[in-house]
Amino acid sequence: MYVKVVLGTVMLDLNIVEKEMCPIGLAGHLLVDKWVPIIIRDIALFDRRGFNEILKNNREGISSASLASRLQYMVQLDLLHVEKSDAHAQKKLYFLTEAGIAFVPILFQLASWTAKFREPAPDIVALTSPFHSAEGDLKKKLLDRLRQIHVMKTIEPTPLWWLADNL
Repeated sequence: MYVKVVLGTVMLDLNIVEKEMCPIGLAGHLLVDKWVPIIIRDIALFDRRGFNEILKNNREGISSASLASRLQYMVQLDLLHVEKSDAHAQKKLYFLTEAGIAFVPILFQLASWTAKFREPAPDIVALTSPFHSAEGDLKKKLLDRLRQIHVMKTIEPTPLWWLADNL
């Protein structure tokens, strides 16, 4: 993969970086940004696919400049792809790629860790807890449904479609 990414004033040549780093270091370098997991969460679980939907409904209060730069970065990393909306000519919609879908179980592992060692919002912990150690059928159903929504586009999700009882 050859990508030049600008975040703030730092320009990264990921082609060189990838060849010099261990997998854990590279994952940290590419993905450990406050906003990347939050944006994936908002798109994957809360079906916020438009820029304004993510911006206005984001629980953590991302700025428009941060959101714009992170969305561009995530597209370059092939975590997301962009399509024009059928409803509005100027509106872009963001969808998870296979790489983005594969990151969702990691989000739940992060949620599990924070629920165990910190004190995150109890309402969100209650919603996500069935997936903290999800294996087998539940995890497969979740990933299959994400593919139907974001890759194949064969279904439109309903609110909180991902809750264990709804899969």
